[in-house]
Amino acid sequence: MSFQFDQITHEDSIKIGSDHAPLKIVEYINLRCPDSKNYEENVAPFLNKYIKNGQVQRILKHFDKAKYPLEVGNVLNQYLNYSTPVETFRVIKKLFEEQSTWGSHRLSQIPHIAKDYGLTLQADNRERAQRVDEEISAVNVENVPTVFVGEEAFVETIDLDEFKETVENHLQ
Repeated sequence: MSFQFDQITHEDSIKIGSDHAPLKIVEYINLRCPDSKNYEENVAPFLNKYIKNGQVQRILKHFDKAKYPLEVGNVLNQYLNYSTPVETFRVIKKLFEEQSTWGSHRLSQIPHIAKDYGLTLQADNRERAQRVDEEISAVNVENVPTVFVGEEAFVETIDLDEFKETVENHLQ
């Protein structure tokens, strides 16, 4: 797959870590995607030490993918508060942990689920989702998760050892 790396932006995202970090890891995820959940729970924790010491910044972008059953993740994305990234990231982690609980609900139930997580509908998230969708198209991202470490892409099921090696090579 050929990606257009120059089309990736750091806008319209939840940023975790310092804006001054030399390595930016851009992650296109979906809250309902099992592979995104696996990435968040089994691969991304490796980055914590690099985030804490200012070497890495994670840039999370929600991919509103038009695919069943990911639509419930798309609706839930409308409730994420992008202006409070640390707090919202905690909610994202909890949503991934509890994906099996809320993920099978109908679209009409998602506003109630969002409320249970302390989330409220965010007025500008539809426009943000549209901009991210345009970026996804320009970059040529088709699957979630798609994670970019520099110009190296990891798509769907991500091997932890390969990911670690790539990150560490970029930090040398």
